[in-house]
Amino acid sequence: MWFKRRRNEYGCPMCGRLPVIKASQTEKYHESRKVRTTLTVYRLQCPRGHISTSWFSHAALASRQWKELVDEYKGKDTK
Repeated sequence: MWFKRRRNEYGCPMCGRLPVIKASQTEKYHESRKVRTTLTVYRLQCPRGHISTSWFSHAALASRQWKELVDEYKGKDTK
């Protein structure tokens, strides 16, 4: 028996799954100060790869763009 997948309000508009957070780190060495800094960037992506956000320095900004992206897709569906 097939069960209908319950769509989450801010899940992927195509499959209904919640996004996963992807993080990437970059290390940079500063010669003049003799220090190493680490930059972490985040993005939200559908687990099946349908849609994703841009890379952001804070996870909260990626989450905000995900909500705007889902709202935009829902707006196109209703027209």
